[in-house]
Amino acid sequence: MLNRFQFSRLRAFRRGKKRSAEAGAARNEARQDSEARGGHGTEAAPGRDGEWSGEDRMTTLLRQHAAGDSAGTPAGADSGEGRLNGGGANQEAPAATSTATPAAARTRTVPAAAPEPVVARPAEPEQRVRLVDGIRSATTARVVCIASGKGGTGKSVLASNLALLRARRGERVLLIDFDAGLANAHLLLGLAPPHDVGHVMEGKVSAREALVEGPHGLKLLSGGVGRQSLIDPTRRELDRLFKALRPLEDEFDLIVIDHGAGLSYSTVAHLAATSTLVLVTNHEVTALSDGYALYKRAKLVNPEVRVGLVVNRAPDERLAMDAWDRFRGASHKFLGHAPELIGWVPADPVISQAVQMRRPAVLSFPDSAAARAITKVAAWAPIDHARTSTPFYAKARRALR
Repeated sequence: MLNRFQFSRLRAFRRGKKRSAEAGAARNEARQDSEARGGHGTEAAPGRDGEWSGEDRMTTLLRQHAAGDSAGTPAGADSGEGRLNGGGANQEAPAATSTATPAAARTRTVPAAAPEPVVARPAEPEQRVRLVDGIRSATTARVVCIASGKGGTGKSVLASNLALLRARRGERVLLIDFDAGLANAHLLLGLAPPHDVGHVMEGKVSAREALVEGPHGLKLLSGGVGRQSLIDPTRRELDRLFKALRPLEDEFDLIVIDHGAGLSYSTVAHLAATSTLVLVTNHEVTALSDGYALYKRAKLVNPEVRVGLVVNRAPDERLAMDAWDRFRGASHKFLGHAPELIGWVPADPVISQAVQMRRPAVLSFPDSAAARAITKVAAWAPIDHARTSTPFYAKARRALR
């Protein structure tokens, strides 16, 4: 049984609790309305009997001056609402400045919790490199790889004549002989380069210093002859070489890469990076089989690569088309896709004469059947669009890892 004093205290406690609950509900409702309007909500927060005490008003004024001095913004009172609504431990929500009218003096601003500003994080160094490479790729050279599965298909003859035809059209063309250690592109062009890719890989000269100029302004980077380091380079040596070759992409319109036969480490890295591949084969079954193996590998490491097939040194059109049908049939049957047929080049005796003369056939015998066929190959449309989203040798370096 409660006496009068205890009953009075209990009733006052319940009234205070009820008022606190009502004030909290009003503040929540005001905050929701403010957030819906995109502004700050205000709600009266009365003290005992609906009036502010002198002590409360003094505390509010002191907090307003403190907030205004520290933030350099209109002063506001600390209601603690920011911390209650998920703000940080050191965040305080400012209250609205009190006005001179009595009605405004009896209200306290209860702002909604302001959302944290979204600050864009700076790109990581690797991301910045990719962004810069992506921007610069619009001005870098187009890169076309020319490869064959079997030696002796006439790949180097086709590569040197194709590069020369493109240079004669006014393009800035670079031919890189990547048949490292067994290079012969310099012989086909009648050049005697003092440096080759081996010197570039060893750091003895820069890639630009190793270039020599051929007919119609064509530039050549020779692959070297008989150098052991070029025959079986390590991953680190290839990475150093690719890094040295990367600046050349900014100086040319087209880079033609003449690969050695087969699937060497460097060839696979190039296939993974290129957007355009010219696959050279002939009508013999061994050349078709090895060419199919190279095509399969290229599509495995680079499903987006565009591959064009050239049947070279074919005795006649019938045998050339028969070779193409066999290659296409096997590719569709076992891989579900096949390369495009660019064309065929006849077995013309003028090619041997041009090699002996060390002068490309398109210059020494421009009206020959072989020269006319190579001219059609050089006009293959994808060569004009053989540019990747990032620089070629940046992608080739990533393929080594």
